[in-house]
Amino acid sequence: MFTGDEKVRFVNLCRNNNLKIWKLYNDENAIIMNCDKKDFKRMKPLRKKCHGTLRIQKKAGLYFKAVRQKAHTCFLVGILLFLLMGKLLSLFIWNISFDGNYSYTNVELMRFLNSNKINNGLLKSDIDCDKIEYLLRTNYSDITWVSAEIKGTKLIIHIKENFDGYIAKTETKPYDIVSGTHGVITKIITRSGVPQVKAGDEIMEGQLLVSGILDTYGDNETFISRKFVQADADIYADVVLEYKDEFELVHQNKKYTGEKNNIYTINILGKKIYLSLLQKNFKLSDVVTTDKQLSITDDYYLPLSAGKITVREYVTDEAVYSEEEALGIAGNNLEIFIKNLQEKGIQIIEKNVTIECDEKFCRASGTIKVNRQIGDVQYIDEEANKMEIPQTEESSEANE
Repeated sequence: MFTGDEKVRFVNLCRNNNLKIWKLYNDENAIIMNCDKKDFKRMKPLRKKCHGTLRIQKKAGLYFKAVRQKAHTCFLVGILLFLLMGKLLSLFIWNISFDGNYSYTNVELMRFLNSNKINNGLLKSDIDCDKIEYLLRTNYSDITWVSAEIKGTKLIIHIKENFDGYIAKTETKPYDIVSGTHGVITKIITRSGVPQVKAGDEIMEGQLLVSGILDTYGDNETFISRKFVQADADIYADVVLEYKDEFELVHQNKKYTGEKNNIYTINILGKKIYLSLLQKNFKLSDVVTTDKQLSITDDYYLPLSAGKITVREYVTDEAVYSEEEALGIAGNNLEIFIKNLQEKGIQIIEKNVTIECDEKFCRASGTIKVNRQIGDVQYIDEEANKMEIPQTEESSEANE
């Protein structure tokens, strides 16, 4: 738009200088027109001759559309890169969790997996779930069943330390149920398989409780067929557990001074970055570490976590437990042990534990009689247990 008193002169100068203008119309003291971007720059000297002003009202055309879309294009490219990165990260395992473990901590099980080169950052295609299940079953006698599955970027390992019906619903291979301890059977409810014991029977470790082999016999006890199944039963037994606990009466009494260091951490793709200000040196200290891994959903974890390390200073002095204090500590340890058993669904029947203190030690020893569910899976070798159907006399004569 040109504003000034010499509008006609300005238009004539534009035409004389071969400047392309179109769609001209008057608007009070101004003239509005269309022109090319390059011609607009050549109008500036002409505007000075006509003592007017030039102002752009609107920019149109492919060039200006591209400029306006540049910011949007960068945004779209960013989204595409984010999706591509998400797809790439989804090919790996970034979190390993355990479910159903009581006797063994997550840290202990994770350390075992790491020793077998199973850790975060592995390609999902390199994860052998059958191998993980086999390793855990063979290395931990208390673990009777393991199932590993991959969800998103998470490896979930389900563990059963005591046999139950859930295993029978998820397994595919046939197996027997055997005893993992000494005891006396109090109840057995068989859903699948052939029970080999009954309530009141005394059992030994490794004894067959329920067979997964089903044989069919005809007249005259003639063997007809053999079928292999997953034995399934609820088996309860009275079991005697040994209990031992010992600690010294002389101990170091810990007192916190109130001094501490805070260190913040960022873990990216297994590389940990420590962020901290000037740190104080402590002779004795406790370290508390917290860490939170980021995730998009419950099953889609990212290789990124943030945490905090708190170092607390303390001093010690030597102290001696009185007999009353020692008996209280030993009794508390026993109650914690019993509470852990009860949380696993184990019924306490009888406690026979003696606590004694001498000049140096406090000792607790004895037995705890419990009633609990028992039964370990023992897989059946089908080839080794196959039986041929014997031929009857009639069939032999027919063959002849």
